[in-house]
Amino acid sequence: MLKRIEDWNYYELLSVERTASQDEIWEGYQAALATYRDGSLALYGLVLESERSLILERVQEAFQTLRDPARRKEYDLALLRHAPYFPPQVPFRKSVGKLEIDEAPPRKTLWSRIKRLWAKNP
Repeated sequence: MLKRIEDWNYYELLSVERTASQDEIWEGYQAALATYRDGSLALYGLVLESERSLILERVQEAFQTLRDPARRKEYDLALLRHAPYFPPQVPFRKSVGKLEIDEAPPRKTLWSRIKRLWAKNP
């Protein structure tokens, strides 16, 4: 299921990671402008002219927000507040007590079995 363009966050609009540098944000902005510009073949028949102008406005807004460190920090905090909550999962064991490991019994090899046979029959 595809997300509506209104539901995309600024990082998705510019196709960059949340840890993107200023240079990566600039490159993402330029790529988004090239993708959504007038006459772009990438959008041919997919987006109406009115939708394309709204997308370009959102791309511009995304760039203005992400290029300013203070506004970007506020935006990241707002994203984190609206992020889904995943409760911590239980580790492999619930107890935190000391785990004791018993010594493994010695392996019985073929040679030890043969020696045992000869030891019983002198």
